[in-house]
Amino acid sequence: MNSSIVFAFLSVLLFYNYHSFYSTFDHPQAQMVVGILSIVAAVIGLLTLIRMNIVFRTGYGQSDLLTNWSMGVFFGIIISAIFVSVIFLLGDIGRFFVAVYEKFSAGSMIWPNRSEFVGFIAIFFSILPVSLFIYGMARGKYNFKVRDVQLRFADLPKAFDGYRIVQFSDLHSGNYDRFSAMEKATRMIKEQQADLILFTGDWINAKSDEIIPYKELFTGLNAPDGKFCCLGNHDYGAHPAWRDLEKYKYINDAVREHISDMTFDLLDNKNVSIKRGEDAIRLVGVENWGNNPFPRKGDLDQALTGVDSDEFKILLSHDPTHWDKKTLEHPDHIHLTLAGHTHGAQFGIETKRFQWSPVKYVYKRWGGLYEEKNQFLYVNRGLGFIGYAGRIGMRPEITVFELKSDG
Repeated sequence: MNSSIVFAFLSVLLFYNYHSFYSTFDHPQAQMVVGILSIVAAVIGLLTLIRMNIVFRTGYGQSDLLTNWSMGVFFGIIISAIFVSVIFLLGDIGRFFVAVYEKFSAGSMIWPNRSEFVGFIAIFFSILPVSLFIYGMARGKYNFKVRDVQLRFADLPKAFDGYRIVQFSDLHSGNYDRFSAMEKATRMIKEQQADLILFTGDWINAKSDEIIPYKELFTGLNAPDGKFCCLGNHDYGAHPAWRDLEKYKYINDAVREHISDMTFDLLDNKNVSIKRGEDAIRLVGVENWGNNPFPRKGDLDQALTGVDSDEFKILLSHDPTHWDKKTLEHPDHIHLTLAGHTHGAQFGIETKRFQWSPVKYVYKRWGGLYEEKNQFLYVNRGLGFIGYAGRIGMRPEITVFELKSDG
């Protein structure tokens, strides 16, 4: 969306909200505070939009602390302004109906004054979103969580009973504004002492060199049975690249080189056998496969070349859409698919009995464990962030799987 349109939209919201507050509270000091805050919000919006234009035109994919914070506060202001406008608009609709009733009952259409009760509700919702957005940037985005998931399979090879796998996903490394945060994440991955380390795509945002400052950290990750990954949609570049993969092929080529340098084995429509004595499992990986505009380069048939139908299989596939569209109905039974991509929208509510995120209205499988047709899908909520540089109620995740035999 054009920045001038966004700023015009924000300005209309702020003017309406200011007028509504001004006519609700007749205290001069309160009116002055609202006026000052409205001007400050408009200035922040204007400066942020100017900065976003500069960043996206000259350095999209590589962010910094100032850009992350300005964009986060801006998003908070927009959401707050929308909430307040809706509250006052509902109040004005109520006032209209009261005025119409007075017209028919008393003969004169007199609008009642705005309710201070509605005004106080608007004040609450003007503060809440901005506060949450600031909290998500200050505390949420690097508040990494290790999730332990135990999975049982009747046909798991006996040598793999108790096998531990660590999965992480969606770094979007160009958005990280603290090297120490990435150090913390890699240290937590090491502490899990897993048998196998897996990454399910999106090392970068748009530029291949985003990962360079952190390559040594990921090279230092080690597991007895190795480190493997698949590609995510951003590993081909960003929005322009998805429309012309050949033109931007140099980005994906460089990402592949960085992956090799970090001693990760890239499973792009390939498979590998993980052996324990006489037993083995197959680790399978596909390139990204998702709905438009995301690339559809994943080829599950090619990835399963040489794999027997009765082998135990774990699939790495970045976009969970692939599970519903391709994996579930595939003739070869895929025991466990590991995905990422959704980030859980970086916003939601999660308790032991309830989880919700607005991303559920876009992705059927958006976070956590799913089971269907005796197959499992796990959608990792990601370690990084994109757009909004924070997380609210949806912590960045490292997942540890323990495979158990039910046989």
